[in-house]
Amino acid sequence: MRLILTHRNDFPARALATRWGSEALLLTVDELHRTRWNLELDSDGQVRTELADESGAPVPVDGVVNRLGVVRPSDLPHVHREDRPYAAAELTAFLLAWLDACPVPVLNRPDSGWLSGPAWYPEQWAAEATALGLRVATRRQRVALAAAEPVLVWDKAISASVVGDRCFGDVHPAVGERLCALADAAGATLLAATVAGPRPDAQVRDFSTWPDVSDPMVADAIATTLVGVAR
Repeated sequence: MRLILTHRNDFPARALATRWGSEALLLTVDELHRTRWNLELDSDGQVRTELADESGAPVPVDGVVNRLGVVRPSDLPHVHREDRPYAAAELTAFLLAWLDACPVPVLNRPDSGWLSGPAWYPEQWAAEATALGLRVATRRQRVALAAAEPVLVWDKAISASVVGDRCFGDVHPAVGERLCALADAAGATLLAATVAGPRPDAQVRDFSTWPDVSDPMVADAIATTLVGVAR
């Protein structure tokens, strides 16, 4: 079973689950309480993770597609309002430990304080991307009462998705290769970015660890990668 963890309104993740059919189990944050999550430390020091349904029957997990960054208080409408911040923090910490210890492939594995890959600021993504030869779009920040400057619209913008060592989207091969190198440097099997066009010197922005998993080619590449990724 391929486990997909996500937020309630993640429609690309729902499309991925539909494509995979009976091989997928999609769980949104507000549904996590309907399953039983176990994280145990054995006497020999080994950590064991288990997932079971409401009846207690084990759910065999062969791989995880993790679309969660953190659990937000707003993700837990079934919890008393005053308890939601604490519950969200506790659930984030538990999922971080569970996903880190999970023996099957997890895309992306958590980093400290972040459930899906590195908790990098935009400036960190930009610095690493620049070091790898990508032209990163200028990002201005200012603190003022005036309205923020609108984001420049790229007429030929391309959504690029990285899965392992493959880049999807009509970007130049040189850009795709560097985006794959960026994902590798970040320790993220899955990566997304917006590219200004098909040129080899096209600017890049909007880096994240959430590619468009509703794209059939991306979905199939993820399925293949889940089989081949080592712990």
